[in-house]
This record gives sequence, structure tokens and C-alpha cells, in this order.
Amino acid sequence: MISNNDNSTDGKSLHHNTERKGSMSTVRVGSKGLPLYPLVIACLGLLNIILMLTAIVIGIYCGKVSEVSAPHQMTAQALIIEVRQLQIMQTEAIKAEQEAQQALKKELRSHQQLKLQLEQNKTISDDLQGQLETLQLQKTTLQSETSDTLESCGRCLPGWSLFNTSCYFHSKSAPSPLKNWSDSRADCISRGANLTVIDNWEEQLNLFEYLPKLDRSIRPWWGRNGGVWIGLTDIQTEGHWVWLNNVTLQDTGYWIEGEPNNYGTLGEDCAALMNINNPRETWFDASCQGIKEWLCEMDPN
Repeated sequence: MISNNDNSTDGKSLHHNTERKGSMSTVRVGSKGLPLYPLVIACLGLLNIILMLTAIVIGIYCGKVSEVSAPHQMTAQALIIEVRQLQIMQTEAIKAEQEAQQALKKELRSHQQLKLQLEQNKTISDDLQGQLETLQLQKTTLQSETSDTLESCGRCLPGWSLFNTSCYFHSKSAPSPLKNWSDSRADCISRGANLTVIDNWEEQLNLFEYLPKLDRSIRPWWGRNGGVWIGLTDIQTEGHWVWLNNVTLQDTGYWIEGEPNNYGTLGEDCAALMNINNPRETWFDASCQGIKEWLCEMDPN
């Protein structure tokens, strides 16, 4: 233990000892005097050891802290990389969208041009169709006039057509093209003719070619206004068919399959013809009160 006595004698003794020994300083510990410098050096060495141990502990602690914080640093770096990749992808997506918009605009312009071209083509087509219809009408008119002039060779009245040895008038050109059988016959008589009498196969075939064919959209084909009246009837005796020239039908005729059938409570006593698809099957019986077109026949001039 170092004595700190303020005894003047000890102070003087220390002073005298210092003076006697010159540069050698001592420190009294108990009853012993120890040199001062070695003690200082020992204390410094001990302090150095403590500092080294402290540094080691701090280093170990910092190492552990670095190890703990490293995953967070790696996660931050990964996020930065991912953000950059997303930015690159966004840039590419924007570029692709712009290219798609440009392509779409180009396609829209092409579509508009094509639509305009189609409209122009439709206009041209409509014009051509109109011209064609006009030409067809002119052709029909010319054919009609030619038929009246050349085919009849002046032997038939205007509006009549010549086939072999007879002139025919079809009521489709009349102001009132539909009449019952009796009125149709009266119209023919007023024209100096009578309802058509079909004498042979050649005449039947000519009329099949001359008269219009059945419109298959009309159902049923034997409807009220369907067919063309001819001069054949069994009004006097059922089943005994007689032409208006008083000639009895000798053969089976050119009846449609299942005709004549005298259908209905009032019966069917007058004959008409309807062109379907077979010239050997065009006749059918119908009620004489039904209204239909009619066909007149007369000898040429």
C-alpha cells in the first residue's frame, strides 16, 4: 500500500532520497520502496492487453453483425436487379405496344381503303346490274315484237304467238289476267277464239315450252290462282272429259299424277294445266269457279 502520510519527516526523507539517488524515482509501498518507471510500464502493458482484448471482442461482435446484415444487403441487391429487369421489360412492352399501335393503324388504313374499294365495286356492280336489267327488258321487248312480226309472219293478231298451225293468247298480258273458267272462255270468244284445245303431243310440248314453269316456292301448287284454264271439261257427265270443239278425250291425256280427282264437295269439272317438270304431266281438274290465267287459241289468218 502506498503511504500518503503528510508527515514532514517522511516528506523530507522522500525529498532527500530523491536528491541522493538523482534520477532514480521510487514509490514506497508499505515498508518497501519500488521503482516508479517499471510500475508505470507494467500498468501500460496491462492496459494494452485490456485494449487488445476489447478490440478482439468488438471485432468478433462486428463480424457477427456483418453476417446477420449480409442477407439483408443481398436482398436489397436482388430487389435492385429485379427493379432494373422490370424497367427493361416495361421499356420493351412500351416499345411493343407502340409497334402494335402502328401496325393497327396500318391495318385500319388498309381496311378503310378496302372498304372504299368494295363500295366503289358495289356501285359499279349496281350500275352494271341496272344496265343489264335494262338490256334484258329491251331484249324481251324486241323478242316480243319479233315474235309478233316474224314468228306469226303477220298471220296472228298483235299480242298473239304462232305455234305450228295455231295462234295463242296468254292472259298474262291482259288488264285482268285472272278469271273463272266461264269468263275466261267468254274472253276468248270476244277475241274471235276459244279456250285452247290440245289435239296432239306436239302441241302439248309446244305449250310446255311456251308457258311459264311453276314457281316451286308456291305451296300448294294447286292453289286458287295456280294454273292456266284450257278448253276441257266434264261438266256434262262426271269423268267424261270433252273438248270445247265437242271432241271427247280419247286417250289418258297428260294429267298430273293423281289427277283428275274431282276433289271437294262441289267437285272439279274444268281442266287447267300447270308446267311443273314433266310435259307429260301438266293437266289437273279444278273448280270451274276458281280464278286462273287462261289460254286462247284460234286459227291464223
